Amino acid sequence: MQNFSTPMMKQYEEIKKRYPDCLLFFRLGDFYELFLDDAKIGSEILGITLTGRPKGKDGRIPMAGVPYHAVDGYLHKLVKAGYKVAICEQLSEPDKKGIVERDVIRVVTPGTILDERALEKKTHNYILSLLVEKNSIALSLADFSTGQLQTEEYFTENWQELLRDELIKTNPTECILPDSLYNDPEVLKILKTVPNITIFLFPEWQSSTTYAKKELMAHFGVKTLEAFQIENKPLAQKTCNALLSYLKLTQKNNLPHINSIVLLPSNEFVLLDRATIINLELFSTIREQNTKGSLLAAIDYTHTAMGGRLLKDWLVHPLKSKKNIESRLNAADELIENKALAVSLQKLLTEITDIERTFSRVSVGIGNARDLKALSHALELVISLKHNLVSANSSFLTKAQKEISPKITTLAKNIEETLTEDPPIQLKEGGLIRDGVDKTVDELRQVVMSGRSWVAKLEAKERAQTGIGSLKIRYNQVFGYFIEVSKSNLSAVPSHYFRKQTLVNGERFITEELKEREETILKAEELLKSREYELYKILLSEVVSYAPLIQKAAESVAKIDCIASIAICAKTHRYSRPKIVYSHELVIKDGRHPVVEQVISQTHFVPNSTHIGSPKQSIMLLTGPNMAGKSVYLRQVAVITLLAHIGSFVPAKSAYIPIVDSIFVRSGASDMISSGLSTFMVEMVETAFILNHATSKSLIIMDEIGRGTSTYDGVSIAWAVAEYLMEHVNPSPKTLFATH
Repeated sequence: MQNFSTPMMKQYEEIKKRYPDCLLFFRLGDFYELFLDDAKIGSEILGITLTGRPKGKDGRIPMAGVPYHAVDGYLHKLVKAGYKVAICEQLSEPDKKGIVERDVIRVVTPGTILDERALEKKTHNYILSLLVEKNSIALSLADFSTGQLQTEEYFTENWQELLRDELIKTNPTECILPDSLYNDPEVLKILKTVPNITIFLFPEWQSSTTYAKKELMAHFGVKTLEAFQIENKPLAQKTCNALLSYLKLTQKNNLPHINSIVLLPSNEFVLLDRATIINLELFSTIREQNTKGSLLAAIDYTHTAMGGRLLKDWLVHPLKSKKNIESRLNAADELIENKALAVSLQKLLTEITDIERTFSRVSVGIGNARDLKALSHALELVISLKHNLVSANSSFLTKAQKEISPKITTLAKNIEETLTEDPPIQLKEGGLIRDGVDKTVDELRQVVMSGRSWVAKLEAKERAQTGIGSLKIRYNQVFGYFIEVSKSNLSAVPSHYFRKQTLVNGERFITEELKEREETILKAEELLKSREYELYKILLSEVVSYAPLIQKAAESVAKIDCIASIAICAKTHRYSRPKIVYSHELVIKDGRHPVVEQVISQTHFVPNSTHIGSPKQSIMLLTGPNMAGKSVYLRQVAVITLLAHIGSFVPAKSAYIPIVDSIFVRSGASDMISSGLSTFMVEMVETAFILNHATSKSLIIMDEIGRGTSTYDGVSIAWAVAEYLMEHVNPSPKTLFATH
């Protein structure tokens, strides 16, 4: 760091020293400026001009700036490029006597960005913290934009595979690590399989985990962590508190919207490993990595961002409980049969904005009055949704309806009655509070209005007395109120006018009368702005106190939206309700692949049936040439089984789906050079995983193995795998095996 001579650059240097790993956005008036190396980086990534400012004998200081009102777009580009950005704001008004007070108000990172335009509406933006000790691994995930915090601790020798599976399900954009893992090649190699992830060292990891349990209890206001089920999980406590500490440090906030810990989904859900998620193309196609053409894209008819995110969670966490599956199916069935209810719900859902993310922004101090108005409107719609569901019969919809607290009506009403119809974005410039809300505001507003009226009358009087028709009384922050006269009329200016400023085309004057009234008006305006901002903060504090109720309401909306989506999809594509059974047999009549039939249209897709799992037929072998349709058929069975387990109707004339505990799909392969694995080794690793984890309740899809080997070697491998499944797992798992 250089030694600077000017007070402002000395201030910059002092602040930059505290944030050496960040690009420092230094507020100067209407711009955020980057200096020195930060300016060079910003100029290149943002495509903005690199300029400079004089620095005496040391030449020019590189600098690059962006307008403060458009900063969000620039922040998104920088964090997407893998940088942290520290926002250094002006904390005091400019004063001729000294330098403006400045400090960092928050640090923006890939996992903490809150600008809606930078976030995918229907996708979580997770930040991950990770700890590995011997044969134990702990993971904590936070979606800062919604307030969700999840954690879990596992004892396993194969923590690498567990980590890979969790990464493919959650796709975090950021990860923080302790020094021991930040320098671990094996951990970094696994993390870097996630597209666009940014990995940061968290230097305060040790200090934030020493008293993790105590600090977690203090944050959540509890005397034990038993309610979160991590009382006896020390590693989970450490990763959880490290993540919370990191967020508090970067956001300069106590995170009121993060008020609970939820365990990461585990044994209560059907196991889907990394290979299965990729091969079934749940979220993106294998070749183009395009979301269009994925299973999610084919079935997603959600109207809200919350519902879209939840449906994605449902898809990677299929249920194993017949009761819970039937509960969702009953709810979807009710909306299919009750057209009036379905239509009324859909109409409301289309208008509900992202409650979770809007609330997160305002609760951490980044939002504004318009966000509160949007939140208020959304909550009013949620109450209407609750009223419409009073007639619902299914337990799922009834429960969702009851989980929406009527108390949020009070909050929505208070926001509407406090804030003006169209409040400004800036919070300290007035215009926030309605007339009649506060006596002081009304009185000050009257003083300001009468003062401005007086100024208008004075302007008319001065025009008449001086005979200068173009005379104007104007105002700016530097000179206050002044009388402006054009050059051609200066001869008519009376003697009691005092010259204030000379312009190219005229001059500005002040009078004793105007100066006296100016002081009254400006003082009233300043007090009015201050009082309005004070009332806004009181309102905001009330909103934050409703956090659990608002988040529960948003959660209920998401559930209702998902069920509505299932119903819409079923009606649109002629899906039928699956019969969930405890028997071993899986029977599908006239099944279709949901993605393929949408691509080629329903009239061109030839339905086909499946019957597997009887005592004499647990393994089905498919043969045939390339392009015969084997792969589509195999995946179709897996997809229909998966859809049934999330409580969805399925693309079939009828389907009897047994409860499974895992779905394994091994199909094709490509080199994983970065992991040092060839095509053949990828196949063998995936096959070994299936053989080691398969149970009698598994559904196994094996779409050719042994590629790249000779005919006899390939047949031998396939034979051995099939034989193992038949002889070592009893009863044999339902297995569809394809080979040509």
